Amino acid sequence: MLTRVQVQRYANESGLRDIMIAEKETVLTFLLQLLAERGILDKLAFKGGTCLRKMFLGTQGRFSTDLDFTAIEEHDHEDIILAMMAAFEQPYHGIQFAIPDGSYYETQDGLSWGVNPTYTHDWNQAGSEIKLQISRRETPTLPTERRPQITQSYFRFLQFAPPDIACLALPEILAEKLRACYQRNKARDIFDLGMFATRPLDQALIRRLVVLKLWQARDSFDPARLMRKFEDGREFDWDDLRQLTNRAIAIDRDAITHTCVRGFRFLEDLTEDERIVAGDQYQRERAAVDQLRATLQANH
Repeated sequence: MLTRVQVQRYANESGLRDIMIAEKETVLTFLLQLLAERGILDKLAFKGGTCLRKMFLGTQGRFSTDLDFTAIEEHDHEDIILAMMAAFEQPYHGIQFAIPDGSYYETQDGLSWGVNPTYTHDWNQAGSEIKLQISRRETPTLPTERRPQITQSYFRFLQFAPPDIACLALPEILAEKLRACYQRNKARDIFDLGMFATRPLDQALIRRLVVLKLWQARDSFDPARLMRKFEDGREFDWDDLRQLTNRAIAIDRDAITHTCVRGFRFLEDLTEDERIVAGDQYQRERAAVDQLRATLQANH
């Protein structure tokens, strides 16, 4: 593990209000390394806020304190948990990871599962936990991409070279963020989307993916409702975001929401097939879903 002085320097450079956010960022790097060395990441595709920071945005992105994956293939979650428990038996570069009894959970719909590993090290004997969640709602829709981690200033103190990691393709990660914004109220999701809203995007691809992902979650999709949620902005928990960003950067709610409205207005341009699937909450329109998937596969 890095020394407290090294992590404090990194926290200062990053403008963090809390050194423990920087500490967890570095611990996540060690955990990803351990999971990669043990072959556990071979079964998973990285996604979510930590993935966006580590693989796509670097210092431009917000901090994140958990790990999210999609299973690349059907798997027995008990096998993965047992592999993690074996990996955690001995300290890893001075960090002792563990999976407490009862920390395994499965979502009510059975579409995701996770564990909350704990960790301790020399200057954090009280320890903390990491939320690690794996989706088995579907395997990746697009081919995964193996990407290098963006270099952070503390990498020079590591005893290893951080590995390349298989990730969901960026359009699929953004589609999952849009699904998350539609279904929950975390400001971190709309903040992440705002980082990409002004960039060139494959709009038709992202729109199809959003429709399919909400269908897979047994939810309908009303793009106008999402635009109203963006425009209003009050449903999002903005206080949740402040500790994860540089304190020198003001969180301009209006700018973020307006940017997302402009950048993702294309979601309202549903094709006829997309409109059918978007309204199919009870998953009856299998032919339209198959057609949408076939279009994606033909183009990618």
